[in-house]
Parts: sequence; C-alpha cells; structure tokens
Amino acid sequence: MACRTAFILLLLSATCGVAPRGAAQDLPQFPTLPLNTPRPTPHVAFQVPPPTLPADPPTVAPNPALPPPPPVTIPLPRDEVFLTEGSRVNLPANAKRQVIRYSPRYGNLNKFDLERMPDGTQRLVYTSGLIINVYYEIETGPKAIPQEYEFAADNIVMWIKNLNGRDISGGLPIDQEQSGDNRLEIELYMTGNVVIRSKDERILNVGWDERVIDTRVVRAEQIYYDVNKNRAVALNADLEMGFNKLQDTVHLRAERMERLGRSEWHATRAGAFSSKLPSDPALELLTSEASIVERETVRRNIFGLPYRNLPSGDLDYSFERTLTARNARVEILGVPIFYTPYVQTDPSKPLGPLLGIGFGNGRIFGTQYYTTWDMFNLLALRPPPGHNWRLNLDYLDKRGPGFGTDYSYTNPDFFGLFGKNNGSVRLYGIQDRGEDILGGYRGIEPVQSLLFDDPARNGRTFFRGRAVWQNQQELLATRDQDNLLTSDSYLIAQSQFAHQSDKNFYEQYFRTEFLNSVNQETFAYLGGSTGRFHGSLLVQDGQDRNWMTETRWLPEAKGALIGQSFFDIFTYNSRADLGYANFRPSQVYPPPVLSTEQKAINTGRADWWHELSVPLAAGPVKVVPYGVFDLTGYTEDLNGNSRGRVYGGGGARASVTFTRLFSDANSELFNVRGLNHKATLHSNYYYARTNVHYTDLPQLDRLDDDSIDQTVRTIKPFQTQFVKGADGIALATAPFFDPQQLAIRRLVDNRIDTRDDMQVVQLGFDQRLQTKRGFPGMEHTIDWLTLDLSTSLFPQASKDNYGKTAAFFEYNTLWNVGDQTAVSSSGWFDPFASGARYWNSGVYFNRPDRTSFYFGYRETNPVNSKAVIASIGYQLTKKYNVNLSTNYDFGIQQALSNTMLVTRTGTDLTVSIGLTYNQQTNNTGFMFVVVPNIAAGTALSRIGTAQFGGAR
Repeated sequence: MACRTAFILLLLSATCGVAPRGAAQDLPQFPTLPLNTPRPTPHVAFQVPPPTLPADPPTVAPNPALPPPPPVTIPLPRDEVFLTEGSRVNLPANAKRQVIRYSPRYGNLNKFDLERMPDGTQRLVYTSGLIINVYYEIETGPKAIPQEYEFAADNIVMWIKNLNGRDISGGLPIDQEQSGDNRLEIELYMTGNVVIRSKDERILNVGWDERVIDTRVVRAEQIYYDVNKNRAVALNADLEMGFNKLQDTVHLRAERMERLGRSEWHATRAGAFSSKLPSDPALELLTSEASIVERETVRRNIFGLPYRNLPSGDLDYSFERTLTARNARVEILGVPIFYTPYVQTDPSKPLGPLLGIGFGNGRIFGTQYYTTWDMFNLLALRPPPGHNWRLNLDYLDKRGPGFGTDYSYTNPDFFGLFGKNNGSVRLYGIQDRGEDILGGYRGIEPVQSLLFDDPARNGRTFFRGRAVWQNQQELLATRDQDNLLTSDSYLIAQSQFAHQSDKNFYEQYFRTEFLNSVNQETFAYLGGSTGRFHGSLLVQDGQDRNWMTETRWLPEAKGALIGQSFFDIFTYNSRADLGYANFRPSQVYPPPVLSTEQKAINTGRADWWHELSVPLAAGPVKVVPYGVFDLTGYTEDLNGNSRGRVYGGGGARASVTFTRLFSDANSELFNVRGLNHKATLHSNYYYARTNVHYTDLPQLDRLDDDSIDQTVRTIKPFQTQFVKGADGIALATAPFFDPQQLAIRRLVDNRIDTRDDMQVVQLGFDQRLQTKRGFPGMEHTIDWLTLDLSTSLFPQASKDNYGKTAAFFEYNTLWNVGDQTAVSSSGWFDPFASGARYWNSGVYFNRPDRTSFYFGYRETNPVNSKAVIASIGYQLTKKYNVNLSTNYDFGIQQALSNTMLVTRTGTDLTVSIGLTYNQQTNNTGFMFVVVPNIAAGTALSRIGTAQFGGAR
C-alpha cells in the first residue's frame, strides 16, 4: 500500500509543470482544446521510503461508470502554440523550487484502482477524495514569483503516459530536453464537489515595480484537466478571482466553462458579479458568452487607444485582465436595467472610467446629476504613482451644465532634482442661467459674470467658474534619524494660483471649501530654517478679486532668530520684516468697515522686533522678566506721509505648579483609580508704549480670512435691523467689537500694523485631575477632569479697557467620563453692557460600532442666539445606518440646518436616502443614491457636499 501511495503522489507532482506536448485525443464528453504550454523544470524529490514496484502493474478490470481510457495513438507537439487571435500563451516555465503536499479530503484512507493500458498509459482511479497542494517559484532571490495550486475532488481519474518504469524512490526527474516521445503526460477527470485553488504573484516592471497578487478558485460538478496544456473544461462551474485592489472577489459562473490556457477562460451562458454574498448577488452582469483573458500586454482603454507611460510616452506593457461579454444585460435585484450586445472591460474596474455618480434635488440648484470619470483611463495613459486625474461632468436643472477637472500629484522628486513634490489642480465652470441664493437678507442675487446670449430661453446665461493650482516643493531637508517627524534644516517652495469669475461663485458652489479652506490668493512662497534661524520670501498678487480687501506683496522678506542664549542667562528672540505692499480695499458692495482699510495705498514697510528675557527660578516659582523693542518704517501712511514708529515695552511672566495625590479616590462607576490634582497659576504683566497709533497706519497684515471678512462686511451695516435696541447699536458701533482693538487688548503682537499702547495683567489658573486607566500592568495616565480659568486686568482701565478694570473672563472644562464619553463646556464673558457673552455645553460619546451621539446648547449674546444642537449616528443593523442632525436657534426662531441620511450597505449595493432643510436659504434638499460598493465612497462623498448648499 505504501508503495502505491508513493507512486501515485510522485506522479501527481508532475502537475506542477511538464514539457509541452501535442493535443491529446478527445474524451467522449469533452472536446479537445487547441492550446499548449512552455516547459517547467523537474520537481523536488519527495522524502519517502524506497518502494518496490512491479515491472508490470496488475491489470484492473475497467469500471463501466468511468470514462474509457484515451486511445493508444498520441500526436506529437508543435513547437509554437498560439491563441486563435494570434497572441502567444505565456505559462509558468523554469520553476526553481517545488513543494508538494497531499492529504485525504475527508480523513479516510485512499481507495484507488491502478490499470495499465495496452499503449503503456497508466490509469489511476480514486474514489475516496484527495487533496493535492503544489507550491513552486519561477525565479529566485528578492523577485521570486511564488505560485500555489490546490486540487480537491471526491473522485479522480488520472491518465499518465511515458512513465517508462522510472525509479521513483528518490523522486521523478523530468528532463526539459527530453524528446517528445519520452516526456511525461498527465490528464485528469474530476467529479464530485470539485475545487481547484491557485494563488499567483507577479512583479511587473514598467518603470517601477508593481507586485500583483491574485487568487482563483474554481468550483464545479465535473472538470476535465489536461495538465500539459493547462486546459480544462468544467460543467456548472463558478470561477472566483481575488485581486489585491478589490475588497470583494469577482465571480464568473457558467453552465460550461473552458480554460484555454493558464490565463484565459471562456464561459457559456454565464454571469459575472462581485458580491459579499455570492449565492445571491444583487448586481450581476448576465451574458450568453463571456471570456476572461489575463496577460501582460499593451493596455487599451474603452476606445481601443493604447496606454502610454508618463512622462516617457512609451507603450505601457502591464498585466491586464479583460472581460469580454456578448448579449450582456445588467440586473439589479433581478430586474434588468441595461442591455448591450457587446462589452469589454476590466473586471477589477467594472465601471470602466466611471468613478462615481450622484443625484440630488433642491431649491437652489434644482435636480442635480453628478458624474466623475478617470481621465487617465479615457486618454489611455498610465499615470505615475501618486497621480490622479478626474473629470467632472454635471448637470444642474436650475443652473445649467457644469464641467471641470481635478488633478492631484505626489512625486518623490522633481524630475530627479530636489526632494518631495506634491500639489493639486482644480478647474470648474458652469453655464449658469439662474440666480444665487446665499441665505440671510441677501436672498436672491443676480449673477454678474461673462455674458452669453441664450436665444432658446429668451434670456441670458453666464459662464462662471474657478481655477486653482497649489504646489509644494521640498528643496532641502536634513532630518534627524532618531525623529523623522522633525527636520534640522529645510527649504521649501510653496505656490498657489487662484482665479474666480465673480464674488459669489466660490461661496455658492463650493460652500464647504469656502468656509474651511485657505484664501483663494495667488502667491509664491519660499521658506526655510536651519538651527535657530528662519527665513522666508513671499510674492503675492491679488489678481482681479476687487470684491475682497487684500494686500499684494511685491515682495515681502522675513527672518527670525529664536531662543538664542547669551552667557546661559539671557534669551534673545528677534524677527525682521521687509517688503513692498500694494493694499487694495474692496471696491464691490459691501464696503470695508475698519477705518484702516478705507484707502488704497502703495507703501514699503520695514520692521525689526527684539525681545530679551532672563529666565529665573525661585524654588517652585518660575519668573521671566523680559523687554521688547520694535522699530518700524513706512514709506506711506494713511495720510500719504512717510512714517517711522518706535514701539517698546516689557514685563514679566510667572508661573507656579501645585500637586496633590489622592490615592484613595477610587470608583468603578466613574472609572477612577486614584486622582492626582495638578494646579498651575500663571500670570503675565505687560506694559508698552508707541509714538504712532495704529489708526494712522494701513492694516497690511489682515486679521480675518476671506470668509470671515466678507461676513463681517456684509452684516455690519445691518446689525441694528436684526438686533433691536442697545445691543444692535453696540454691535454696529461699539469699539470693543473692533477687530484691531480686540487684538491689541489680547496682546496679539504678530500683526505689525496692529500694535499700540497697552498695560495689562493676564491671569490664569489651569487645573487637572488625572487618573489611570487601562489593563493591569498597561495603565496610562489621562486627564479625567480639566478646568482652565483666565481673565485680564487693566490698571489704566479708562484708557485701555473702556472704563472696566477686568475683561475676557474665560473658562474651558472637559470631563472624560470614559475613553469615548465626555462632557465639555466653555465660555467667554465681557463686563460691558451689550458686551460679548458666549458659552456652550455639550455631551458626546462615540463607539467602535459607528454609534455616535452629541447634544449641546450654545448661547451667543448680544446677537440673541440660543441654539440647540443634536446629532446621532446609529448602526441599526449590520446593513442599516442612520444619521440625524439638527440645529435650531430658539433666539432667532430659525432652523439653521436639519439633515437625515439613511444608508443601506448590502452585499453589492449601497443605497442612501437623504433629506436636508435650511431655513436661512429656504432650501429643502433630497438625495437618492444607488451605487455599487466598489464606487460607493466616491459617489456618496460627492453628493454629500450638495446637502449643505454647495454643488461640489
């Protein structure tokens, strides 16, 4: 028995790779398929006891239930074998290492019959189930390409030819140079729950290494497999393919499936899908005839154009999978939605160049359709690593057709020079026939941009858009090997080009970006540091944004020396600024509101700031006396005269920390294991005087970004209409709401133009209650409860604080009830009548199962805002998730925002239904999206921005 088992296993080792042979004679059920394979090398010998085999194995009576043996005559091979369309078949060759393992399929002893045919062919019949595992590598070294195969079936019939009585005690050597008559040939017929698994790994060289790992699993009722030619025929089969770039595997199932080679499959009456539930796919491509070809070739896009590498322009030879289907229809939940007589696509990208699709509806834009496409795919270009190019094609029913493109890139260097380089380009435009709805009293604003006649509508349309390019280039970086997050020396170049057609386009169509992104300015910036020195150079042009107040620097140079020690006693800081500014206030309504922003000025400015301090320690008390001295010169002030300013002052900073340990403070309920109370008292006394007040100088260094500045200018003239009485008058005219005076009183000294006389004492009291959490032996310290208090005292109250000795009463507290549950609150109060009074409080928790909750209250006076904010995200089931949020202001009695989004994530499809309502814009929006899971993230993220008033 041992001899026969070893004999059979060694014969099966030949399935790893054999020399090519001619086509075998057909079996009755399975027609011969014209394909062949190159030659692999012999397998590694098994370590088995030397068996004793008879010269002529005993003859076994034929089993009538099994197929008859192949005929005696076997045709000789051809030298070259090609597919019908002329492409060569590339199969594993030159295997350097093989490992073969076997085991019974069900734990039973193997039952087999062995019969020798008249022509010398051996026929083996297994009837108790067998599993054979094969592993080999085609190359060796760091680029070894491993491949794995597993065969499993309840019943197996095997025909082996040209064994020729070889000694198999130490393995069965297969000589690649043997003549065709002596090469070993194997054919298999498998039935009964047949499973064939394979795992291939390839390294593609196309200017950079790309490692591709794919797995295949074939399940069928019956399979005929010609090992030499790597061809098979399967009935009622399911081919499962896993790709390293897809979360779910791709399935191709058919009544009849043929393997025409190692990398080509053909299916009749088939269905293709990718699903987490293969037994019941929700999205499926059904076809009368389909084929999948995998090969390394020149890639082509849907238009048949060959791909080319950037920037070389050479043809792109890469590994490609192609699914070709005829008479294909797409079904969703069993309902046909699309038909095409012919389709050819990459199964790993079933949507082809389409990356996302979305749909929405609202008062501002009407019915909205959004699509995103892969431009590299459309143009048949292979992008360099880190490059993405998207085409956006949209249609907004109430506004018109929109189109644009987004390009992002990350490069390890700039054409072999310098260091890392990254950036992005965004272009978008729309043929707008509507009117802007921006909310509040602004209501509907007519569009003012490039005008085009539209006779079909008997009206007018306007072309509107934006363009922005952001780039960052690392010119020099010397990094500390022990800390890769820091750089000892660096030099970087940053640049941005931005253009907008009109004042409202950015806010209307890209509202989220308008509120949160950087200013849309055009500039070039060069900055770097080494040791304690830092320097920068800025050139900034405002282009044609006449609706914004901005400064154009032509140019501005800055330098700084930080933390220079003298005699281990003094610490010196210095910063200098030299530049020429072209200041332009807004020329479009609403006008600027500050007195220092009313006049256009061209002026040069030079500034040099010095600070010298003496850190001292008196026990636990740290005291740092310091002095400041600043010289500034302007070629032109607000009165048109050159002006020099001398600014000087000084003071002292002090702090002391107390701590006490409460080791007996323990609570299971509040998750406390001891408490350590840390309290820090800190203060800062500052006194400064200047010979020129800020009201005589232009404000070249802006305090607010574009969105805040535009909002302040818009609301300031109408404060008394929205807030009645003394509070409304204070908001419109009170000096303590002036941004520059507020910055001076809070000692914001990094704005050169906003410095003035001041005497203030800043006081603070920061407290921490700390405890330990975590598994025993792995505890970590966390802030269980924090409470920070601060205020400012003004010795010269009538001069510096409008007659009040104290101002800026602030607090901030956070209670970490658990690692994912917390209660927070903060506030800011001024003692003036109609002064700022703001506070908020809220509780929130997050859970790993995507459950989140927040409930809070925010009160802002004197604008009379009393808002209740609530949001919840809850995972109803594994498939259903709901997100609800509301923001209702009881002070102004308006629903600022209300949104609801219900998402069902199925095995193949993500279905989302969303509603939103904003009373300020009187806009109700609706969203309904059905997309495959492979593209759900793209589509949902794009349509999601439209919920909050923006088109993209």
